[in-house]
Amino acid sequence: MDLFKKYFHFPKQQPGWPVLAIIGGATVILSVLYLPLGLLGFASFIYLCIILRRPQRVLSKRPSGQILAPIDGQVIWVHHDREQDRILIRLRPDVFNSHLAYAPIAGQIDQQIWYDGQFASFNDTEIPPLTTARQEIVFMPEDAISGDNRITMTHYGAPYSRIVQSFVQEGRNVTPETVVALGLLRTNIDVSFPASLSLIHISEPTRPRLISYAVFC
Repeated sequence: MDLFKKYFHFPKQQPGWPVLAIIGGATVILSVLYLPLGLLGFASFIYLCIILRRPQRVLSKRPSGQILAPIDGQVIWVHHDREQDRILIRLRPDVFNSHLAYAPIAGQIDQQIWYDGQFASFNDTEIPPLTTARQEIVFMPEDAISGDNRITMTHYGAPYSRIVQSFVQEGRNVTPETVVALGLLRTNIDVSFPASLSLIHISEPTRPRLISYAVFC
């Protein structure tokens, strides 16, 4: 049991549980109607349990000013907006990475905005059209002295990424251990921050022997 708890952590309030509840209920119904469909539903339920797990992260002692990767996965694009002097890093979770996104820095939720739009594809190395559906969360670092130091995390909708949720309210204080959002499946996540700050690599504790790719120095 201790070994199980070491690699899998199930908090009392698990983000994404409505999705699991719906798929679990559908699996029971399909199993009654037609067993092969029930088995398919069960496999889908297990997969969702994997990508909606909540890895334990103890990161509060990181030095002030460091931006943490909100997810494990792949770095898709790194862009320097020289006009605004901000860095944009686009990340995407791998197939079996947790799809729950954590706060990239300790501070406060300054804004949370949902932009209605199209769940359409866009180039991984371009700014998507303003008509793209997206969830934007703006963080104010705890030691920030001006609004210019805000960090923005944006989940984008796509043809296969139609579930984008946030679990926090404006004004809430957060730490890098706080789950703030999820996007299904394998949605692109942009993290934008002042060029004077830096993003560091955080590997997923539930897979201690594997190296993830959310890294930028």
